[in-house]
Amino acid sequence: MTFPMNRRLLVPIAALVLGGAAGCVDLTERPISGITDAYFATPAGFEAAVNAMYSQTRTHWPLERGSTMTVFGTDEFQHGADGSYKFFNDYTPQLNGDVDFIRDTWRDFYRGINTCNTVIAGAETVNLPQATKDLRVGEAKFLRALYFFTLVRTYGDIPLPLEPTSGVVTETTRVPVSQVYDAIIADLQDAITKLPDKAAQFGRADAPAAHHLLGEVYLTRAGAATSSPDFALAAAELQQVADNPRFGLLAQYKDNFDINNEGNKEVVWAIQFTADPLTTGDGNKLHLYFTAAYDLEPGMKRDIANDRPFRRFKPTVWQIGDGATKPGIWDTTKDARYEQMYKVVWYSNNAANIPKDANGNPKFTVGDTAVFMPGWEMPQSMQDTIRYKVYAPSEYTEAMFPTLNKYLDPTRTSTNQEPGQRDLVLFRFSNTLLMLAEAYARDGRPDLGLPYVNMVRERAAKPGMQAAMDVPLDSLAPGVAVDFILNERARELTGETTRWFDLTRTGKLIERVQLYNPTGGPNIQPYHVLRPIPNNEILLSTGSMQQNPGY
Repeated sequence: MTFPMNRRLLVPIAALVLGGAAGCVDLTERPISGITDAYFATPAGFEAAVNAMYSQTRTHWPLERGSTMTVFGTDEFQHGADGSYKFFNDYTPQLNGDVDFIRDTWRDFYRGINTCNTVIAGAETVNLPQATKDLRVGEAKFLRALYFFTLVRTYGDIPLPLEPTSGVVTETTRVPVSQVYDAIIADLQDAITKLPDKAAQFGRADAPAAHHLLGEVYLTRAGAATSSPDFALAAAELQQVADNPRFGLLAQYKDNFDINNEGNKEVVWAIQFTADPLTTGDGNKLHLYFTAAYDLEPGMKRDIANDRPFRRFKPTVWQIGDGATKPGIWDTTKDARYEQMYKVVWYSNNAANIPKDANGNPKFTVGDTAVFMPGWEMPQSMQDTIRYKVYAPSEYTEAMFPTLNKYLDPTRTSTNQEPGQRDLVLFRFSNTLLMLAEAYARDGRPDLGLPYVNMVRERAAKPGMQAAMDVPLDSLAPGVAVDFILNERARELTGETTRWFDLTRTGKLIERVQLYNPTGGPNIQPYHVLRPIPNNEILLSTGSMQQNPGY
């Protein structure tokens, strides 16, 4: 394999010209030319490399690639009408090592790893106070662990470079998954000793974020095992975050997705964005991909509030129900989450195409309901008496379906603007609590895990229904705990870039895609629990790189 684009010192520093790091970190542009290794030994060069480490967080999760590789092709989402990557959902032979998303995920995270390696090595000689160097090494090890963790979960055995590389490397080896996990855990354990409880700048790594990530690493290393010491290790790390007074659940579920409420107590760690096009890069684009084609409906046109509809990811029937025989994953009589995360009504914003009745009068006016998805099978005879358009669940299409509202960005300045400024929360406190409950349950201590599940569920309750949302201890019993937690994670974390990894780490991807994803189910095979190695990495190596089985 070669790393001319992956691991040169000059490649990650290109990010510095664009400002480099996360939103609340200093993003002042500092154009740099003629960079040499000596530059990183200076305080300015060292800090510039530190900021650049964060760049790769923005190239994956907040873009189409991130959601395509984490929520698509699962029990939660199947493909909508548009997009060039439907094969990620359908598991057809087009999903192969030539796909740009497969290639670029590998390249970008190895760029980030090399920048982290540069910082860790540079800390040995740079003229800065030891406390500053320790802090920056802690950030570097947190990010290096995050990048390696994403790569090893995606590709399996991978190269494990722990030193900076400044030239082309064609001799490389994929090391076993177990060895990669050892390195990730060592990085996070060291990072925890060096990072503060609260970062001085929102968006930088801190100790709670490292505890959260380490807990997830242990859960993932344990995999589908019925017994593992990693469950207790995971619980110990996640408990550190659960007990931290900095964090808590917001009063209402929907408060997490209020763009005016970012940086709240439920955010353990987030990727930062701003409205400044000079510093925010490509922005957070997830607002584009979960939206339905509302702008093609009578009485409607595209506007900023309802967003630009790319109609990429359609919720599965398992998730939202069919309005008749399949109820969906939320009990909407007591659980508010479906109603708070899905947009099902659109109000007319276009007088020019409002339909008319038999007398030639508009059926409704601007500001009235134009489209409604009631979530149950409203008979046609009833629909005919209603002035606006109704979509019963059986009438959903690949273009029209309930729209996930978690990422809608009303702060954009034009209807077609793609970059958004919404922060992307990667580690949310409710996720911490659900992983903690899972760790205790799978460690044989469900009584310790149950309160954390019920905390999450009670917060999601409709008024007066908190007690009704509580579940009994046997929900976390052996043989049912994994499926129950997976269902609860879907109810709480729908579309939040976790699902594919949740299903692969618990050994449930094949089963659940076959059960609940109608276009992916017929094609998925056991080897699909890993992605293919990028073919260009194999071709450019000297022969030591082999493709994953099945591809």
